[in-house]
Order: sequence, then structure tokens, then C-alpha cells
Amino acid sequence: MSTFSERLAAAKVAPRKTKDVSILLDTDLAEQREALRDQIGRVRAIADADQRLSGGTHPAEVLLQEQLDKLLADSAESLITLRFARLSGDAWSEITARCPVRPDAPIDRQYGYNMHAVCKLAAPISGARVDGEDLVPLLVTPASEGVPAVDEWSDLFNTISGHEMVLIIDAIYDLNAWDPAMQVSSLKKELATRPA
Repeated sequence: MSTFSERLAAAKVAPRKTKDVSILLDTDLAEQREALRDQIGRVRAIADADQRLSGGTHPAEVLLQEQLDKLLADSAESLITLRFARLSGDAWSEITARCPVRPDAPIDRQYGYNMHAVCKLAAPISGARVDGEDLVPLLVTPASEGVPAVDEWSDLFNTISGHEMVLIIDAIYDLNAWDPAMQVSSLKKELATRPA
């Protein structure tokens, strides 16, 4: 059986658990894809009603499908994956301490801190954009003489949908609070039911 020091040393070098979140940066492309699908459906309905065209695909459908295929290729570049890693307990507790409960927010009262503010502060520390096999940090630089500040995290939060923001909040919360609590609880239950 290993000692506490050996288990601690192994835990220090173990890879941190991660979660990926996919977001769509160009929602206009999504709307264009939907419009093209609707047009293809209408052309098919007309072609099906016209018995003379029943032997093949309507030329308009072919053209619309080509446009849709191009949009799908363009949309693939707009689908971004963010990867978040579990923070150290020290970093997580420091962030939660800086984000007091909003009195009018039931979710905050449940968790004991401002959940949204915590996750917005944790994201730049724990998250990066996935680019193939690489993780690319989002830029956050202060303004300097003649150069404006860059905060891609803030820009991202102001651009994505509410659904995508919830996905990010859930991933960060799960990694840093929910999953660790469930692991401890599960192990305690299993140990309690083990024969002596």
C-alpha cells in the first residue's frame, strides 16, 4: 500500500480532467443553411408533383445542394471547440471567494457564490481553443500606448448564445465542483457497503 506522500506526488503529476464545449461563431451561416434546406424541400415538392421530372433530380435542386454543400464547408470553420481543465482547489476557492452571492439569484444562494461570475473568471484560466491537436489560448492583453486592449474571452461571452454560455458554465462547474463531490460521495458509499 502506498503512503500519503506517494499518493499526493502521483496526484500532482496526474493530468487534469477536461471537458470540451462546441460553439458556433457564425449564426448567420446557420440561418442561411436552414433557408437553403427549405428551398430544396420546396423544389423537391414541385418536382414530385410534376410527373415529367420524376425520372431525375431537378436542376434547381442540384444548384441549391451545391450552395448548401459550400455553406456546410464554411460553417465547419465557424464551429469552435473550447477545452476546459479542472482548476486546482486553491484557484477554484480563490475565484469563488471573489464572487459573492447575488441576493436575487436563487442559483447563487444554492451554491454560495455568483455562479456566472465564477465561471467567467475561471474560463480564461482553465480554457483554451482546440485547434487540431493544439490548445490555443484566447488573447487577453491590456491596453498600452496606442494599442487597444484585447479580451477575446469577453468578446466571446458577448457573442455566443445563452445556450452556449450555459454549456460553458456547466462544463466549468462540473469539472471543479460537481464531479469531485460525486467522486467522493460515490467512493464513500461503496466503502460503506463493503464487507469488513
